[in-house]
Parts: sequence; structure tokens; C-alpha cells
Amino acid sequence: MTDKRELILARLLGISQGLPGITAAFRNKDEISDRQRPCIVILDADEAADDGDPSGLARRPNAPRRVGMTPEIYLMLGAKPEDVGTAINGFRAAFIKAVLTDSALATIVGSNGDIRYEGCATGLARGRNMEAEMGLSFTFSYILRPDEL
Repeated sequence: MTDKRELILARLLGISQGLPGITAAFRNKDEISDRQRPCIVILDADEAADDGDPSGLARRPNAPRRVGMTPEIYLMLGAKPEDVGTAINGFRAAFIKAVLTDSALATIVGSNGDIRYEGCATGLARGRNMEAEMGLSFTFSYILRPDEL
């Protein structure tokens, strides 16, 4: 069995756990305490078939298909308001570099796939300490081979 979706998600968690300064990394966890921050949360999220793939009556149902997976990735931290922007941007840069230069991820998506950083969105909340959350968007494209699942 070679489920590339699962392999990519597991590798993202491994990358997150090894990032300097990150206290914890989680997959599909919704309750994060202040003690567990700074952390990275990965939600399995969506996957869609590439519309550019050939279709029609001649296509076998189990033919390989290019898909794009877009997991939700959140950097979460709490810091003094004057420090939070610089801190979350530093984690952002380190995470992007780690993902885009990871040879294991490149091997998983293969020569017909790719890893594309799409951007980020931030959410900051007021309080005695400022809480910061930044969602990073990546698309992991790979060939889904039903016979290998």
C-alpha cells in the first residue's frame, strides 16, 4: 500500500516536530493550550483531482490520476504584542524552507508531482498576551494510483 496522501501528511508532521523553537506539533487536534505553544497544527483537509487529466469513455476508472492535496497548516503562538509579528514570521520562513527543501517530500510527490507554496493568512487576537495564528497554504500534487492503495 502506498497512499501518498498519508505519507505527505505524516512527513509534514515530522518536519513540524523537528522545527527549532516549536514546542509541539499535532495532526487534527482542535484544542491547544497556551503551554503547548508555539506549535504547528496540521489538518488533513482537502484533495481534488486535476481537471486537466484526460477523461471520457476510454479512460479506465482505475487509471492513474493527478491530484492536488491542500492540507490546512497552522502556526500558533502566544507572545508579547510587540514580539508576536516577528516571531510568527520567523516560524513561517523556517517552515516554508523546511517543506520546500525536504528531499523526502520531493520523493513522495515524485517527478510528475510538485509542492507549491500558495501563501498565508494571519489571525491575531487581543489580550494580555497576544495570540497569533497563521495559516500556511501549500498544494502537494502527485499521481494517485488506485492499484497501489
